[in-house]
Amino acid sequence: MVVLKFLKFLNIFIALMVVAFADDIKKFFPFVLGESSDAPEIDNYEWFNLITEPIDVPINIALSGTDGKTKFELFEDDRYIQNTYGSLLEANGQTSLQETIEAALLDYDYSFLIRYTGDELEDFEQILANAYYSNSMILGTVLDLQYGVEKAKEGDYFIHFNVVYTTNNIEMTTIKPLFEEFYAGLDLEGKSMDEKIERIHRAVIEQIEYVDGGYARHHSPYGFFVMGEGVCQSYAIAMQMLLEKAGVESYYVVGYLIDSVDDTAHAWNLVKTEEGWRHIDATSNDMGARFEDQVSLDFYHMTDEEAGQYYVWDKKFYPEAK
Repeated sequence: MVVLKFLKFLNIFIALMVVAFADDIKKFFPFVLGESSDAPEIDNYEWFNLITEPIDVPINIALSGTDGKTKFELFEDDRYIQNTYGSLLEANGQTSLQETIEAALLDYDYSFLIRYTGDELEDFEQILANAYYSNSMILGTVLDLQYGVEKAKEGDYFIHFNVVYTTNNIEMTTIKPLFEEFYAGLDLEGKSMDEKIERIHRAVIEQIEYVDGGYARHHSPYGFFVMGEGVCQSYAIAMQMLLEKAGVESYYVVGYLIDSVDDTAHAWNLVKTEEGWRHIDATSNDMGARFEDQVSLDFYHMTDEEAGQYYVWDKKFYPEAK
């Protein structure tokens, strides 16, 4: 069945080669694959390691009164904390630490400091990875995350974060009424789970125009609901928000396209359908507005085995689609 899907898509691609413009071809080119289903193996943290970077905790030397003080003396200085971070976040225990990181990331806090007390932090990266994968909005909006860990004494740490997002609180407030209006227009009341998924999938594709690259907003919910254009992240995060609103269990998935140039990053959704967990890639199913029916189903309701022909992803953090 997978081979038939591939052949069908290949025929469509050949037709596009004749009628499409060059920039459209770029969009579909990464998916032209051989028939082999062998996918390269990646470790469970490859994507996480790509977007995170450990750093030394920086000192805000622009503030007066920093000369001659150690980092820990500055971290105990209320004036320094207020002017550098706004406030000092506190976490007691590793569960509290993960929850505090999650809350800050969901609040689009671009620079924050956490004072952690509790057991020794022997595997902080695991805690951070769990926080990163805990929520689809974190996965879908964090572009880059730097962190630094300073141990004051046994069981007492200061953890600094610098974060770059695709969006911010102002933009998310702006899209809220547009999101509600868009969702209401789907008319999902009384529909089965699969009908909800199908309607959301089609509506996402028909709403947005794919752009190649672009600004950070093209990777965000703002790109979808306000600008009407974006890349795979914009498709997938909008679909995730709509699925969650509709009560459909789903995950925002990040990974790579197989056989693409420079391991092109990609985003799609893992959705709990009536037959089980299935991968749905709205971006790749968008044939373009020139077509009478621009919605393809070639990358719809895929199992892990089927999706594994096109993508690699950190499977440890997602349910199995079998």
